[in-house]
Formats: sequence, structure tokens, C-alpha cells
Amino acid sequence: MTLLTIAALLALAAASLADETIAAKATSGQFHITQEYHGDFVETLRFANTTLPSVRLSGMPWPGNYHISPDEHWLLRTQKTGSGESIAMLYHIEENGRVSEIMGFDDLLWKISDATSRLNKKDLYHTGVSEVAWSKDKTSLEIVVAGTNASKDGDGIECRIIYDLKSNKALPKP
Repeated sequence: MTLLTIAALLALAAASLADETIAAKATSGQFHITQEYHGDFVETLRFANTTLPSVRLSGMPWPGNYHISPDEHWLLRTQKTGSGESIAMLYHIEENGRVSEIMGFDDLLWKISDATSRLNKKDLYHTGVSEVAWSKDKTSLEIVVAGTNASKDGDGIECRIIYDLKSNKALPKP
């Protein structure tokens, strides 16, 4: 009887993991991002306007965290990719429902950090975006990438970066 109860509870738990949950919602209600777990997380941007197609975001084993720009045309996704590592992805959301990923966004951030910091990403552990702020004028995104020194406890770096949303260029924050 106990074995049957445990099996039933495990089946119920597995079924509940597959339920779709809302991970983030645009303030206007124009879209939201859902997450479902099927061995990996399946994340989908769904528009309130049902004539626009839903857009599946690239899947990863762990759930993403989302930051939506105030004008709701940009979406920053940070996501764990491995032990001590995460990645940042930037998406542009157009009025027609097209969602495009800014390719190489995370690499660009770390290239700037490597050029301006005393430690390079390859020397770090627990890397990722630690802070995010959208500019009030809707033209830029301020990001802080950070990591801990893999070979020395209590040491690490932070690098503040300004990403221009119009030119798709990034610079270290002065």
C-alpha cells in the first residue's frame, strides 16, 4: 500500500511540474512569458493578440529570469547554464509579433569585462548579470556582469556596461 501511495505522489508531482506557469508579464498585458518543465524548461512568449504567433524561446535545463523594458520592446533573459555559470540573452519585440534575439549579446558583455577588468571570465566562477536597469529615455540598458575569482575566496569583479538599444553597441560605463 505504501509503495502505491509513493508512486501516486510521484506521478502527481511529475504532472504538476509540466503545468504551464507565467514567468513574467508585460505591464500593459500585451504579452507574457510562460514556462513548462519537460526535462528542460520550455519557455514561450505569448501575445494577448491571438492573431500574433507565440514564440518559443531557446530552451535550457533551468528556468530563465526576465526583465521587460518599460516600452515593452525589449526583453532581457538571464538563465543558469551550468554549475556557476549563467548567460544573458536580449530579445527585441516588434509590433508585428516578430521576436529577434540579439546574437552574441552575452559574449559582447564579457568581451568588454575582459578588456576592462583585472580578471577574465575564464578565471571566474558564479558568473552572470547581477544588476539590470533600463534607461528612462528607452535608449539604453545598464548591466552589471559579475563573477567570483575561481582560485581565491572573497575576490571577484563587477563590470558596469551600457548597451545602446538603437546602435546595438556596448561600452563600459565611465
